[in-house]
Amino acid sequence: MPGKRARRHFSQLSEFERGLIIRMKTAGGSTCCVAGQADRLECAIRNCWEQWIREGTHTRKTRSGATRKTMRREDQRIVWQALVDPTVTRSTIRADVGIAIVLQTISRHFAEANLKSKRPFRALP
Repeated sequence: MPGKRARRHFSQLSEFERGLIIRMKTAGGSTCCVAGQADRLECAIRNCWEQWIREGTHTRKTRSGATRKTMRREDQRIVWQALVDPTVTRSTIRADVGIAIVLQTISRHFAEANLKSKRPFRALP
């Protein structure tokens, strides 16, 4: 489009701009409307919103270390299964999640949610 300045793509959005986009979309703005107000491409708005829905964050990933195997919803599902059925095992949860994760990951999610083992420690006679 001659005469209009080029709109920037998602990867070039600042953290502030990403926050504004999320607020406008959360307030009910359409992708087209938000793109016009922010002077950005619609695909940039869509990508920013999809990341927000998928990961619950609009910030760039700056972590080091291994990449996550589970998304936030799967993490919540792991904890939810333990709350709904206290007798469920980690192996059952791992098979139910459908992603190759180690049992330690499930234990870590339990610890983050302050869930303890239901099995009492055996006392010495």
